[in-house]
Amino acid sequence: MKSSEPSSNSERYAADNLLRLSCAELLLGMFVFELDCAWSKTPFDMGGFHLKNVEDIEILTKHCKHVVIDTNKGVQPRKRRKDQLTILSSARKAAPESGSLKIDRDAYPVTRSIKQEIDKAHRLHLTLRAEFAEQALGVRNDKELDLLLLEKSMNGIIDSTIANPQTHIWLLNTDPTDRKDTDYCVRAAIWAVVLARQVGLPTPEMKILCTGTLLADIGLQLLPERLVNKRGPFRKKEFLAYRKHIDFGVELISYYPDLDDRVTGIIHCHHERQDGLGFPNKLRGKQIPLLARFANLAYFFERLLVSNGEGPATPPSKALTKLYKQRALKFPEQLIVEMIHVMGTYPIGSLITLSTGEVGLVLEQNLQEKLSPKIAVLTDAGKALLDDPDVVDLANQGKTKIDRFIVSSYRSQNSSKRLGDGKDLDPLKYSLSFFGKRVGLGPFSVRL
Repeated sequence: MKSSEPSSNSERYAADNLLRLSCAELLLGMFVFELDCAWSKTPFDMGGFHLKNVEDIEILTKHCKHVVIDTNKGVQPRKRRKDQLTILSSARKAAPESGSLKIDRDAYPVTRSIKQEIDKAHRLHLTLRAEFAEQALGVRNDKELDLLLLEKSMNGIIDSTIANPQTHIWLLNTDPTDRKDTDYCVRAAIWAVVLARQVGLPTPEMKILCTGTLLADIGLQLLPERLVNKRGPFRKKEFLAYRKHIDFGVELISYYPDLDDRVTGIIHCHHERQDGLGFPNKLRGKQIPLLARFANLAYFFERLLVSNGEGPATPPSKALTKLYKQRALKFPEQLIVEMIHVMGTYPIGSLITLSTGEVGLVLEQNLQEKLSPKIAVLTDAGKALLDDPDVVDLANQGKTKIDRFIVSSYRSQNSSKRLGDGKDLDPLKYSLSFFGKRVGLGPFSVRL
């Protein structure tokens, strides 16, 4: 197909209705006619399709650089001058470089399945949460931190994450327990370790990162509870008082001279931002310590996932979309890309809609085919909840009678994700399901 000279960021084809665009220019309602990657790598049907939701654009962005749209069948592109920039793109252009981080995704091979690891990982999660809550309460009551008590559980979580990070992603995304005030610190520490494993950080640095991230907000225990639990924006005086938790946290760990200085760096810089709009010192780009950048992103991602008390928690896929919008602003783009890579297009613990109309729950990622994970089919095509969910590996459906593929993340008609019969559809109901039945007693039990 012959094309003329490009106009702006696009190239107009001989047929006036066919236009080549970069994926950054795509809009909802456009009709995609042609891809610059193999159609088999995407869940879309050959022959063309309309962009119906944000997830469609996200999938194309991950697999293609350019697409060809048919303007006769869908929305026209925006007319833009070369120098016309959005507020976000202007801010990204002004943001400093963070320095390139050497990525080694193959540093740690997966050595255990989720089924083999899930009971141990779940026990470690609960233990560290209980231990840290006890330590935080002790700080509030003028007692010293017992870091040795926390070390064993932290090391266990690091070893377990190295063995299989998807186990911890599943548990974090399907945790049904009521959360204590300090649980978000434990969850952020685990997210930081998952990201560190993804980029190939050495194990000693993971331990420093886990400790620093866990303790980053420990100074909050020395602030008035009304300030810590405040909802909504701070007044100026309140914000100045809130900022003191950083100094309090640094002072608390100053009594441990054997602790690595990088732990202090994480605590001191975990509210700094890539663009220099953070606090307390408005550090920018490379000025922010490397491990603090991991901790910053982990805390932000955890806040995206947690309900604010006014509705359900944000689904992981939507949280990743929000996180991606902050690339080069709050966090280095490289770290965000790696977080999205380890989570997958459809993170485990996410609800998805299938081509058959059924709703499924993502159980395990397929490292070779990210768009074809192992899932549990929870409903029939009419969205009626099944009594016995069917486990299907979308990458290996040779023996099944139905050929399924993921269409999009599941979006219910209301915020409570209720189905037609009024029942709830919530990933939290399935936390320890689908990975075998536990048989035996205590340490002698296994999953079959």
